[in-house]
Amino acid sequence: MPLTRTEARKIALSLSGTDERPYFNRPSVFIHDQFLTKVHEKEDAMVLRVSSMEMRDMMLEAEPKLFYITDHYRNFPFVLARLKTLTQKVLKEILVGRATQLALTAEKAAKRKKPLKKAGAKKKLAKKSAKRVRR
Repeated sequence: MPLTRTEARKIALSLSGTDERPYFNRPSVFIHDQFLTKVHEKEDAMVLRVSSMEMRDMMLEAEPKLFYITDHYRNFPFVLARLKTLTQKVLKEILVGRATQLALTAEKAAKRKKPLKKAGAKKKLAKKSAKRVRR
């Protein structure tokens, strides 16, 4: 059974940790501060950001009745999924898979950041060094 725009949006927002905010002035669904999806404003489709151009090309080749792109998305890792072909189950699987990828990316980024204590200590050292130079 084809999805409506409202149903597709609700499915995307049902994932834990998602929120809706503007992306290029259009309502969009984000997770881990990263764009996840949106209902296309003109096409009867969902806009999905994928992990790479290679992944997008594989999706287009594997499921041409479901996935497509317009010229606007040709140079970007986005794919459109036709709502008339998309099911609730497939949409949820796609979104959960992408959300998992973004969670791992966010986790790796958090590990790379230094603890706040160390960053504060560096600032104190820099201030002390600046005072020494002034004397």
